[in-house]
Amino acid sequence: MSIPSLPTSDELAKMSKLFSLLDEAGRNRLLASASRRQLAASEVICREGEKGDEFFVVVSGKVSVSADDFGTAKSIAHLGRGAFFGEMAVVANQPRSATVTVVEACDLLVFGRESVESVLRDYPTVRQALGAVGVRRTEELLEKLSGS
Repeated sequence: MSIPSLPTSDELAKMSKLFSLLDEAGRNRLLASASRRQLAASEVICREGEKGDEFFVVVSGKVSVSADDFGTAKSIAHLGRGAFFGEMAVVANQPRSATVTVVEACDLLVFGRESVESVLRDYPTVRQALGAVGVRRTEELLEKLSGS
């Protein structure tokens, strides 16, 4: 798989609404701390219930999000370029609420807890936005699992 170039600060803001909330200095701080991970189809990125010390942004490819529905994996979402996931495990220090599996070979940016916390201390509005996303995703998860 060819490795796409690392997005610039401006590209990151355009591809992910989360990063558009940061100014260029904040985006650059996060980018400087990021690592890259390339994964093939069917690889599991994270599992529901595990501790999460990283969150992810999809640079290219696609992933599937599923959650346990009384012993059966239920598909919750498919995410592509610019989507982020795993943020609540990092920000709220909660176990992972879903399993994320690669559907189409993907390139991810990976952000560790310490780097994220360092930036969020200086950008409280971004922390609030992440919290709002987490609440919305939890509500959507519950609706999908209940069949509503």
